[in-house]
Amino acid sequence: MKRASIVVSAVMMSVGFSSTALAAPITVNGYVCAAKYTRQPNVVYGQGYVVVQVNTGANCTGSFVGSYYYLGSGASSAGYQYSEAERLGLFERATQAATQGTQVTLYVEGAGIGILDTTYRGD
Repeated sequence: MKRASIVVSAVMMSVGFSSTALAAPITVNGYVCAAKYTRQPNVVYGQGYVVVQVNTGANCTGSFVGSYYYLGSGASSAGYQYSEAERLGLFERATQAATQGTQVTLYVEGAGIGILDTTYRGD
């Protein structure tokens, strides 16, 4: 499988981000390594959220690019807040991409961690 080039390397801010100011979105290319869905409420990520880990290579190979979130309602982090049905659908597609080694492009809120748009591509 060909390796995805990283258009912009992003660093995941793990805790404490609470700014609601919107910055210019960034584009992240890579492969979904893992996806996790939780209904656990979180001030930063909202009421239930999906986290997607992206690496530069398929099947969790290559370098870690970052972790990005499909935010739930009430999130203090900048980015679009998805309904529960949307988050479940996005989680299912991200999990499928991780198991199949599918390339992904994420359009992410630049000042935050919230995913605004997702594109999956075949090799």
